[in-house]
Amino acid sequence: MSWRLLFLFLLCLSTGCGHYGLPPPTASHGHLALAMQAYLVNPSSYERHVAQATNLGVVTTDALASWDAPALELEPGQAPRAFEEVVQLLKGNPSDAELRRALGSLRAACNADYEQACVFLKEQVQLAVKVEGEEVRPKKREPRFSHAQYALAILGCRLDVDGRLRDCQVIENGPDHEAEHIIAQLSAHRYKPWMLAGHPMSRPYTASFNLNFGGPQDPDLSPELKLEWARKRVGWAPTSTSAWTNLAAQLAVHAPDHPHYPRVLARAYTLTPEDWWIASEMAWQRVQAGQHSDALLALRPAIRRTSLGKHPNPYVLETAAAAHFGLKQCTEALAQQRKAVELLPSQWPAPERERFQRKLQDYQSSCAPSAPAAH
Repeated sequence: MSWRLLFLFLLCLSTGCGHYGLPPPTASHGHLALAMQAYLVNPSSYERHVAQATNLGVVTTDALASWDAPALELEPGQAPRAFEEVVQLLKGNPSDAELRRALGSLRAACNADYEQACVFLKEQVQLAVKVEGEEVRPKKREPRFSHAQYALAILGCRLDVDGRLRDCQVIENGPDHEAEHIIAQLSAHRYKPWMLAGHPMSRPYTASFNLNFGGPQDPDLSPELKLEWARKRVGWAPTSTSAWTNLAAQLAVHAPDHPHYPRVLARAYTLTPEDWWIASEMAWQRVQAGQHSDALLALRPAIRRTSLGKHPNPYVLETAAAAHFGLKQCTEALAQQRKAVELLPSQWPAPERERFQRKLQDYQSSCAPSAPAAH
């Protein structure tokens, strides 16, 4: 065994190698939430999909709202009736417009914590799948710069029930204006459309295309260049949710103490309050400011996503627990924090697992009933 291998072996014995590819102990709460989500999907994906990712943005647009954005708001007492009306509608032959309204009602009922609606969404919604069409390729060109460059095109289209994309809009075009070239290629694609309880329906369809020079993979940019590129994107496309959510996430990962971070996060939240990470991070900021009711309000989409998804994120639950505790809602706070502790992976950094456990103990101590006074 070489001295180098022997050194690495002894280092692993003394410090443990289980934390390779996990966030550092100094990571911010927003960084940790992103890292956890990547880990839950694939334990080895943190470096590629968070730490080294050039684009952490969410592709949505106000004109073409994603399926996560509820069309209306319901109070908990209204949700059961709205759900039953949708179920009855779907037993017939609803029009495309009725299907879109039904989907909005289901999301709103789920947002109002009506579990049957959440389960129905999870089981009866099928996303679109491409069934025909070649891979989209940018114009052929040679790298023109000595350092890595990153270019992105984002489009928002309508995917009709016949499986064709129509009415495509340019959300981001990047510095070289590739969008029209991409739209021409997309027109030849065919998809299996969105389905709601077996009914095909038209839906918004958004997509981003990596156009960076030098190959199909993300360039290996330094944190400073990632932040510089993120700032340029919001300058090129000031209404792009992807640009603003990317800048917020890049700051959370690489510069969480930057004085502009709260303003960037607030702008991203204004554009896409339904994104789970933006909602969760905004809620966490509000908890730190003592705005516990507003924190729970912001957190609702993230909680709903956690209940619907295969990978509940402990950092979302921790945020909910902190907000409930701030409102002196001990039952809810203990339940959320206990679940967060249970869901933390055993390989997650020990300081974080210990912090979660200490917080649960703090809640238990604070919420314990006071002993009756002695007579």
